[in-house]
Amino acid sequence: MAEDERMEHRKRHGRYGFIPAGVLIGLGVGLLAGYPGPGVLIGLGIGFIATGLVDAVKKTQEAAASQQGGMNVAMLLLGVFMILIGIGIVWMPEALWPYAVAGFLILLGIWFLVRGFYRSP
Repeated sequence: MAEDERMEHRKRHGRYGFIPAGVLIGLGVGLLAGYPGPGVLIGLGIGFIATGLVDAVKKTQEAAASQQGGMNVAMLLLGVFMILIGIGIVWMPEALWPYAVAGFLILLGIWFLVRGFYRSP
């Protein structure tokens, strides 16, 4: 029984290794470029996107009647958000990127509300 639990744990949580890998790669590239903070954020975003895409590919490969396929949109949006923040810290004027972050967070919150209404019984 313990082996079954380990396999189930690996199946559910094994794909999240992209997130720390992205952080470490982003930190390394950021240190080389002179921007370690934004490098970590961009790497984290790439890790989230990779996790969401791998999840979508695995769901389409295992397309069974009991499972609903599709992408993990929250992971993809969070990844895009992290990448935009990292790029915004380096390139956008200081007065502009806080508004872009706030706008994205508001849209993300509205998306969660709409998603919650559609999923409630």
